Amino acid sequence: MRTKLITLTALAGGAWCAGTGGANAQVTTLQGLLDAGYNTYVSGDIGTASSAYTSDSQGAIAAGGNVYLSNFGASTNETASGVGVAVGGNLTMTNGSINGTADVGGNLAATSTGLSNVNVGGSMRYLNGQINGSVNVDGSASFTGAGVNGTVAVGGASSFVNAAQPKVTAATAYAAPINYGAVTANAAAVSTALSGMASTAGDTFGKNAQGAYVFTSTVAGDNIFNVTAAQVAAMSGSQVLFTSTVAGASDIINVVGSGTEALPGNLSFGYTGGMTDSNVLLNMGTAATTVQLSSNVSYDLSILAPDATVVTTGGNVTGSLIAANLTGNAQLNLSNSGGVTFSGALPAVSGSSQVSSLAASAGPLSPAPLPLPGSSPLGLFVLAWFGRGRLRRRAASIGGRIMTGR
Repeated sequence: MRTKLITLTALAGGAWCAGTGGANAQVTTLQGLLDAGYNTYVSGDIGTASSAYTSDSQGAIAAGGNVYLSNFGASTNETASGVGVAVGGNLTMTNGSINGTADVGGNLAATSTGLSNVNVGGSMRYLNGQINGSVNVDGSASFTGAGVNGTVAVGGASSFVNAAQPKVTAATAYAAPINYGAVTANAAAVSTALSGMASTAGDTFGKNAQGAYVFTSTVAGDNIFNVTAAQVAAMSGSQVLFTSTVAGASDIINVVGSGTEALPGNLSFGYTGGMTDSNVLLNMGTAATTVQLSSNVSYDLSILAPDATVVTTGGNVTGSLIAANLTGNAQLNLSNSGGVTFSGALPAVSGSSQVSSLAASAGPLSPAPLPLPGSSPLGLFVLAWFGRGRLRRRAASIGGRIMTGR
């Protein structure tokens, strides 16, 4: 059973998503993000100005910073509210397509890119493409060699060069679908809480007679496995199997390590006993700063690395991906089991006092995810505001669009 944390931000009002025909509550937690249908979340940037991210994504993606995409097909499956790509900063895209709303808090610059609906808080520059839905831009908008099939609403100046001149109406004030600062803080708190849990009694992990590494779950709900970075590295070239003796099991694999972590290559994954790839979460913890993925592996599980830059050079992530930054060109796929996002339970956590006590404690909390005492939206805000200076600076750059920054 999933647990949710509803914060004051979610109760305060809704965010308008272009093309959906109504208001939707702003997402404020990692669980809420998954429930909304986002399969990839990055608190910072996807790609860089000098090296755009390439490949494609099957699920909806979101990033609190800037996103640079090239030769990229985004979001075969958008969220329930219709968002395909959500960006807190600027989106720069060439030679690609987005299925679902492109929701951008900053500026949108797209060239030779097919779009559906567009909702932009800053300005928009669109060259040589086709927009099949509606456009809402709070700032100025320019269209060159482009077509728009739906309505166009612009808050500032608009121009159409070598493009049909549609009727332009006043823009609707932009409201982000995600509170990026709050989700970022909650993702870190969830990762820390999971890292502090003891391995589930009765579960086993080891190498079988055929040389495969086997995780065996014995209880319904979350099963906690604590493994070292060295144990993970030793799996290179092997098969990794997840099996369960009961129905309704999920596996949380906590990796005890720090700094730069390289996930092994030449892996294959298997699932038996009712286990599926949408029920397995690899938690790298908040001490990992860089996570390197091998180019020859489809990582058929979800990855939680809230403070790490995930570096890819090909391959796939077939499950949810939560990180600080994302570079390279790995495909971002939905789970093979048919689940859109990680479907296991996450602990409902908030507040800096709980996170600090978890990080300092060497002992286990519980083999099952339980709500931590003293949770409060105010505590989440304090954690977010007085947390890492890096994230505070990012929140400041996004400005008033982030109601709870880090």
